[in-house]
Amino acid sequence: MKDSKILFAEDSTIQGTILKKLLTQRGFDVRWAKNGEEGWNFLQDFQPSLIISDVEMPISDGYEFCTRVKKDLNFRNIPVVLCSSLSDPEDIIRGIECGANGYITKPYEESFLMYRIESILNNMEQDVEDNNPIDVQYAGKTYTIHASKMHMMQILLSIYENTVKKNKELLITQIDLQHKAQELEKSLQESERLLRNILPEKIADRLKSQGFDKPEYFESVSVLFTDFKGFTDVAEFMSPDELVEQLDLCFAQFDAIVEMYGVEKLKTIGDSYMAAGGIPVSNQTHPVDLIRAAMEIKQFMDMTKNLRKDQGLPYWELRIGIHTGPVVAGVIGNKKFAYDMWGDTVNTASRMESSGEVGRVNISRDTYDRVKDFFLCHYRGKIPAKNKGSIDMFFVERIHPELSRDEEGLVPNDKFVSLYKKLT
Repeated sequence: MKDSKILFAEDSTIQGTILKKLLTQRGFDVRWAKNGEEGWNFLQDFQPSLIISDVEMPISDGYEFCTRVKKDLNFRNIPVVLCSSLSDPEDIIRGIECGANGYITKPYEESFLMYRIESILNNMEQDVEDNNPIDVQYAGKTYTIHASKMHMMQILLSIYENTVKKNKELLITQIDLQHKAQELEKSLQESERLLRNILPEKIADRLKSQGFDKPEYFESVSVLFTDFKGFTDVAEFMSPDELVEQLDLCFAQFDAIVEMYGVEKLKTIGDSYMAAGGIPVSNQTHPVDLIRAAMEIKQFMDMTKNLRKDQGLPYWELRIGIHTGPVVAGVIGNKKFAYDMWGDTVNTASRMESSGEVGRVNISRDTYDRVKDFFLCHYRGKIPAKNKGSIDMFFVERIHPELSRDEEGLVPNDKFVSLYKKLT
């Protein structure tokens, strides 16, 4: 392996110097190109075992360089690894489309990069079959993929390893921030930061200026509950560290999703997650916002389940329930503040979750009546709910086809947006 040749394209002098030193120290014969065009010229006589390419470069970027290599019959079997600070799913899919065997996001750890290089070199195919192209749709766009099974396995491993690495980095960062918060707790600046971190901005400002917050009545709020089915049983097969890591991964993603849709996270209780739309600032879009967030949470959990199932690892399945109605909301506690809500709406939302099914978004009629013009829903009938009698319930299937940009009904089109604006 140390006798292998590596050609890399990198326009940054600093990063190129570091990478060349790293590869040379590992015993590789290295050639450094400053862009994709120069890399192509070097390729003619260097004949590398592997190509590493930055994506964002002048004079032929990494995508163009990779595509050119993979279309040439003389070089198409040479594996290509793309390294880039671009980490959106569409960027990675584009890398797969142009034939890359791996996609590593910057900044990367040296050990992580070398592990991926050695893995690809150790698993190079001796005979590469021509494969029929596969059309993959994502975010309303169609990507054409040419890849063998081994090729796809390498790229999927590359993406998964990137994800695991970033999640671990996030966990380390979160723990570090917690330690710093404890150390600076007595300072006014840190106290204000912590206050805004645990309370909605409007409530934090009111608490700072008045020293207290009076509970408010909201005529219409949508409340979401999630819960993992069989959490205790699955947790028995995990170490404490893995359990915390998996819960943190899920809830961190839930946090990012609800924030994107303008929904307020309220709290987590064990493996249960609670959020609401329409507070602390009233609006008319909260039922639609919350269902879109719920659909994206469901999609994330389905992806996580399939990934762990394929690896023979234990996985969780999620129930999601939503109900719309009046609540009273405000701050409770004198030392450790918490923004919470009370009322029958909260209890009914909890029943929507417990009376639902795994992998489905279960909503009440009150919510359905507010969103039926946006989403295709399946009427389940009157379902018994603990201490609530029988309640009309619906499963959210998808965005209405005429309002959706994709076949799965997850991405809204312009008609959806236009209808949504009428609510504001």
